[in-house]
Amino acid sequence: MSTKCLLFDLDGTLLNTNNLVLESLKYTIKTHMDKDMADSQLYRYFGQPLVEIMENLNPLKAEAMVETYREYSAVKHDNLTEVFPQVPETLKELKKKGILTAVVTSKIKRLAYRGLGLFQLEDYFDVCVAFEDTEKHKPDPEPVLKAMELLGVSGFNDDVIMVGDSPYDIMCANSAGVTSAVVEWSLHPAEVLQACKPHIWLPEFSVLLNYV
Repeated sequence: MSTKCLLFDLDGTLLNTNNLVLESLKYTIKTHMDKDMADSQLYRYFGQPLVEIMENLNPLKAEAMVETYREYSAVKHDNLTEVFPQVPETLKELKKKGILTAVVTSKIKRLAYRGLGLFQLEDYFDVCVAFEDTEKHKPDPEPVLKAMELLGVSGFNDDVIMVGDSPYDIMCANSAGVTSAVVEWSLHPAEVLQACKPHIWLPEFSVLLNYV
């Protein structure tokens, strides 16, 4: 397999924002619902658009909860965000090889670039498709198809791999007709990821270089 285009989820795939997301969710839920939730109860929301998470948690307070989450997360963001091992080095090699790359995230674009900028990763990507760039979101195929359109990659293409950490990433890729890859450092249970039938399991980020 020789891939010409790689698409990447951001949180949980390139950047370790797990603690940031957990803290922000817990704070928001406690503030608006006066409820404490365990980490294990919150993992299932990882990878979903924030608006959908809050509508699921409390439809009547969803708008206010989104605002609270974003305000809290913005304050904590830089201190609670890390880059996963091998990510900068691997992205650098992909750039050298001329591989087309894109970030495909459910985050708003401003925050996506803030995270990338913390580790000087923004220049490794040709395109960033964020929440505001599509009407539909993961697991719908639209975000992947939008990234392919912007990159000039047309049609259903075996040369494209979408890399993510959640069921929503896998389903998005499979629905778009591209190869799905899931990272083994995902917080989602392995059996949940396996049920979505990813094509590739990545034990380490640098393994991607075997596919280009």
